[in-house]
Amino acid sequence: MAYEPEPGASAAVAFLPVPRPAPLPPMPSAALHAAAELAEARQSVGRILRLALEVLDGRRPPVQLTGHVAAPVLRYWRAAAQQRSVRSPARFSRMRLCLPRPGIAEVAVACAMDGRVRALAARFERADNGGTGWRCTALRLG
Repeated sequence: MAYEPEPGASAAVAFLPVPRPAPLPPMPSAALHAAAELAEARQSVGRILRLALEVLDGRRPPVQLTGHVAAPVLRYWRAAAQQRSVRSPARFSRMRLCLPRPGIAEVAVACAMDGRVRALAARFERADNGGTGWRCTALRLG
């Protein structure tokens, strides 16, 4: 068997078939629903937490959180805002969100405040307004 063609002869090229990966099975509808709920929760919760940090900084009045948080959370957040002396705006850098059950989201956030990194933990539940939106039912700033 010759591995190289003779001078002047054309080389015969053999094309081997490339195996294609098997198509992925379709995702069950429950998994699709969970993925959609996770994406929607991440967006809504992130928006509410940004609003909460603006209230903590004094850039917004606490009344703007009224529809987004439970009454005990609003009282806690007002007290935290009154105790804080703002040197720089609070920002959150990392957010970890999980859905332990449908309609429940638990969040851990690393917040940069006044040159320090502080932890914020929160629990959100799907609001009773027809299944859209999320409402904060527990919140702690470490």
